[in-house]
Amino acid sequence: MSDTFTGYLHECFQGEVMGEALAGALAQSARDPDHRQKWRFLEELERETKERIRAALEALGEQAEEDPTKKRKGKAWATKIASQSWTETMINLKPALEKYTRYFEKHEKLAPADGRLIAQQITQHERAWLEFAICEIEGNTDKSLAPVQRLLDHLPLVA
Repeated sequence: MSDTFTGYLHECFQGEVMGEALAGALAQSARDPDHRQKWRFLEELERETKERIRAALEALGEQAEEDPTKKRKGKAWATKIASQSWTETMINLKPALEKYTRYFEKHEKLAPADGRLIAQQITQHERAWLEFAICEIEGNTDKSLAPVQRLLDHLPLVA
């Protein structure tokens, strides 16, 4: 696997560290039980994706250590988000999720053959977040967790 792709995996790993901290902090501060549950599912998705990336890196002989700065950044972002309404949060998250989905799709296409599975999983996890946010924005709140749950239930193990 190329050094460039390995660097990409390290970058993604730290992004998941931040995302897990963000979702966890938002779950902790959520007053609405439904919102708390949804943040917990997203936190789990971030953690699962992070661990899949960690396994891929370790298979390459790389260490994947969580950067405490990324955790703090995720929690700080959560503090800003927590003051917004639920709908406002989803509307504000959507452009970032779209941007990251495109970014991951681009890197998935560039992934070496032995990195394609993990690259696909990274992209799929971002698409699940995006589908979740779109459902929430459109008022399909009873269906918003379906893409997240489907991904958590069916992601193949990293080879």
